[in-house]
Amino acid sequence: MKRPFDLRSDTVTKPSQAMREAMAKAEVGDDVYHEDPSVNALEEFVAQLCQKEAALFVPSGTMGNQLAIMTETRTGDEILIDSEAHIYYYETAAPSILSRVQLRPFHSNKAIPNFDELEHFVRDDIYYLPTSSMLCLENTHNRYAGAVIDKETITKGRTFCNNHNLHYHCDGARIWNAAVALECPVSELTKDFDTISVCFSKGLGAPIGSALVGSKETIKKALKLRKILGGGMRQAGIIAQGAYFALQHNYERIAESHNQAKSLYI
Repeated sequence: MKRPFDLRSDTVTKPSQAMREAMAKAEVGDDVYHEDPSVNALEEFVAQLCQKEAALFVPSGTMGNQLAIMTETRTGDEILIDSEAHIYYYETAAPSILSRVQLRPFHSNKAIPNFDELEHFVRDDIYYLPTSSMLCLENTHNRYAGAVIDKETITKGRTFCNNHNLHYHCDGARIWNAAVALECPVSELTKDFDTISVCFSKGLGAPIGSALVGSKETIKKALKLRKILGGGMRQAGIIAQGAYFALQHNYERIAESHNQAKSLYI
């Protein structure tokens, strides 16, 4: 009997037998004490891939995004974000609850902002207005059917943020798919951002886990906040090893997934 394909989401992927075996054999320690070698190895590897100073292993992409917001905003700030973004649409108003900031949504052309129009979304420096402090992009973009943001747009965003003193964050849950689609190293898509949240439990096939990537200073702040949110894990190397295995063995297979998806598109 043929098994049905579950096409609801790439989040329903399950670990292969080889991944399960790698996880079972993972070296572990207490990650709260930085003593889990598998977690440490994963964080170092992801930071290198993204050409950033440090990374922090977290249970979910939502936590990664929210830690970026918590570390880089102040109460009453405002974040510029796509009106269809995951942070705005699917993260249960977490920025307003955890960071006490508001989101100012803008419309884009399938994830590509119009930076001329976005100029009007940055608040003037007046005491009775909120402070614009962050721009968030999403690559690939979930609600735009996996739309890819190219390197040129990312670079324009960097210039825009520099001009307006904005923190530049990428919800890169599927950044690996974007890199494969554009046939470039993932670092080409991450280097211009201040922080990036990357995910291992979607197209890469790991059962759990994401990472927040950025400067050492940002990750140090995020480590404390992760603990506050209940994300300080103990022998987390078992799940970290699944993520590491996914990067080592499944990353190169994303192109296969893209080709299969295209064959289904009518």
